[in-house]
Amino acid sequence: MFFSDEESSKIDSPNTSYTFESSKDWERGKVLSSLSRKEISVDEAKWEVFFYSDFVDLIDDNEVFCAEVLTFLTLAKKQNKSFRVQVTLKSVPLLLAIFPRENRIYLAGQKLSYELFAIKNLEKIEISQRRELMSDESYEEFKKFVQEIAALNPMDFPSVIEEVTLRYQLADPFEDEQMIKTQELSAPLIEDILKYTNEYRSSLFEKVSDFALGLTAQFALIRIHLLKFLAILPSLDHDKSGDVVKRMLQEALRRLLEDHTKAKELGKKGDERPLPRKYEWAFAFALMFVKMIPPRPLAFLVRSSVRTMAKRFIAGETIEEAKDAFSSLYSTKRDVTVDQLGELVVSEKEADQYKMEVLKLIRGFHLHVPRGEKNSAGIHRAHISIKVSALCSDFRPQAFDYTYQLVAPRLIEILTVAKEHDVFINIDAEHYDYRDIVFEVYQKVLLETAELKDYAATGIVVQAYLRDATQHLRDIFSLAKSRGICMPIRLVKGAYWDAETIDADAHGHLAPEFLNKEETDLHFRQLVIETLKHGDFLQLCLASHNFSDHAFAQALRSHFYPQAPAIEHQCLHMTYEALSVALSKMGWPVRNYVPIGSLLVGMAYLVRRIMENSSQVGVLTIMRSHKKRVHLSTPDQIHMQKKASGQRAQDQSSTVLSDQFVNLTPVRTY
Repeated sequence: MFFSDEESSKIDSPNTSYTFESSKDWERGKVLSSLSRKEISVDEAKWEVFFYSDFVDLIDDNEVFCAEVLTFLTLAKKQNKSFRVQVTLKSVPLLLAIFPRENRIYLAGQKLSYELFAIKNLEKIEISQRRELMSDESYEEFKKFVQEIAALNPMDFPSVIEEVTLRYQLADPFEDEQMIKTQELSAPLIEDILKYTNEYRSSLFEKVSDFALGLTAQFALIRIHLLKFLAILPSLDHDKSGDVVKRMLQEALRRLLEDHTKAKELGKKGDERPLPRKYEWAFAFALMFVKMIPPRPLAFLVRSSVRTMAKRFIAGETIEEAKDAFSSLYSTKRDVTVDQLGELVVSEKEADQYKMEVLKLIRGFHLHVPRGEKNSAGIHRAHISIKVSALCSDFRPQAFDYTYQLVAPRLIEILTVAKEHDVFINIDAEHYDYRDIVFEVYQKVLLETAELKDYAATGIVVQAYLRDATQHLRDIFSLAKSRGICMPIRLVKGAYWDAETIDADAHGHLAPEFLNKEETDLHFRQLVIETLKHGDFLQLCLASHNFSDHAFAQALRSHFYPQAPAIEHQCLHMTYEALSVALSKMGWPVRNYVPIGSLLVGMAYLVRRIMENSSQVGVLTIMRSHKKRVHLSTPDQIHMQKKASGQRAQDQSSTVLSDQFVNLTPVRTY
C-alpha cells in the first residue's frame, strides 16, 4: 500500500518488471501487506478486527484500543448502521469502519488514500506483474476490504453530538424527557423576553452599524475584504503620511470588485454571490473617491471610522474612558466584567504591562462599585476577565513546567491583589491548544499558593462548541470540590471556530469543535444541565445571545434544580443590547462583558465581534427573527432536518476519500 517515490513512478509504466523479496516488505515502502485478523471482546460482545500487520503495534494494547473505539461500537449497535470515522491510536490517525451486523471492525489508512492509490495503479499493470507483488487471492481480498469501506454512505454516519452524548453520558437532546419538557416550560419565558426585547429602541449609531454588519452577513465578498483590511490597519500606525493606508485601502476595494466580477462569471450563490448593482456602484465610487483624496486626510478618515466602529464593542482605552458605558449599564441594573484586552504578547515587557493594567483595574474598581458588593446571584459586582496566555511571551502548551515558571508569578500577584481588594477574577477562554495548560496553571496556583487557598472569588470559562467540553467541565468541578467552594462557570459557545476548523482541515485532524451550529446549541444545553446538576460546587453564568438559551436555563433550574445557585445571565457589550436589557427587566442578574484597551491591542477582538455579528447563524439573524416574530426551529429539529436531507457538515477525514497524497497528521503535542 505504501510506495516509495521510485516505486510509485514505476507502477505507471506497464513495461516495468518487479523483483520483491517477500509480501511483507511494507515497512520498506515497497509492497502491500496482507490483512491480519484479531478477535476482541468489548462489553461481552465479540468483534473481529481486520487490519494490516504493520498496525499490530497500534492495537496490541487491547484495553487502550477498546477504550478508543467503545463509543463508536456502541453507537453502531444502537443505530444498527455501518459507518466510518477517523480515530487516533498512539498519535497515528487511522480510518475506522464499523459493520455492526457482522460484528466487524476495519482499520485502514488516513482518508483511505494509500489504498485507493494502490488499487488505481495496480489495475494499470499486467496481471503477471501484479502477481509478483501479491497473489490474486490476496489482491481480491484487499480490494474487497477497500471497496466495503469506501461504499459506506455518509448520510448513515452518526452525528458528532450523538457520539459526544454517548461518550460522556449526557442528556440525549432528541429523547431526554427533561430536555423536551424544559423546552415546553421555557415558552412563556421566551414570550416575556421577546416582549421586553421589542420595547428596546436602538440608537442611530446602533442602527447604522447594524446595517453595515448586515451587509457583511449577506455578502462574503464584503466580509472577507473588510476583515483583511481591518487586520492590517493597526500595524500601519507608523504611516504618518497615510500613503500606505491609502494603497492598502485601494488594494482592498480593487480586489473586492475583481472578486465580484469573478463571482458573477461563476454564478456564485448564497453569501458568496456577487453584489447587487447598487452596491457594486457604491464600491466603485468609493474606489474612485479613495484615489482622488490626498493620503493624509484619507488615513485620518479611515482611522476615525474604524475607531468609531470599535467603540461599539470596546468601551474605551482605559477604565476612566469606560465610565459612561459603566454608568449606562448600572442605570439599567446590569453589571460588568471588564476584559483587559491583550493576547499573544511578544515580549516579557508586554506581559508585565498587561499585568500592570489588570492590577490598575483591580485597585480602581472601588471607584465604580462599593467594595465587596454582590449582585442578586451572589457574585461580586467588581469583576475582571483576564487571559492567562497574556502573562508571558513564550507560552508553550507542550512545556508545562517552563510555562508555569513564567506565568505563575504574575498570575499569583493578580489573584492575591484581587483577594485584597475583594474583586472577582475570571479566567477567559483561549484557543483550544491553550485551554488545558491554562487550566492546569490556574489549578496549581490556587491549590499550592497559601494565600489563595480560601480565595473563592474566581471562576473560569467553558466553551460549549468543543466536543470535549464536558471533560473540561468535570475537571473544573473536581477543582472546586477539592477547594470546597462553589465556583462560578461562564458557559459560552466559543470564539475561535473559523481559525480552528480551518487548521484542522489543513493538517488532517478532527476539528475540536462541532461543525454544525445547532450541535453546539444542543451541547450548550447539555452543559447547562451538567452545571446545574452539580450546583453544590458549580454556579452557572450563562453567556449567550440566543434568548431561548436564557429561558431554557431558567425553566430548567426552576422546575428541576431549584437547589442550584441563581443563574447569572451574560451578554457581550453592545452586541445585542436589546436582549441584555430585556434579561434585566425579567428581574434576573445580568452582566455585560466590557472590553477595555487600545485599538491596536483590541483589533483581534473587534474582528471576532464583527464575525460573530455577521454570521448567518449569529446575532443579527436572531435579532431580525425576534423583530419579525419569526418562528425559530429548535436546535434538535434543525439538526434532524439537516441530517435527513444530507445538509449537515461532517468531518472531511471520514467523508472525503481520495487517492491523492495526504500528509500524516502532525502530533499535537499539547
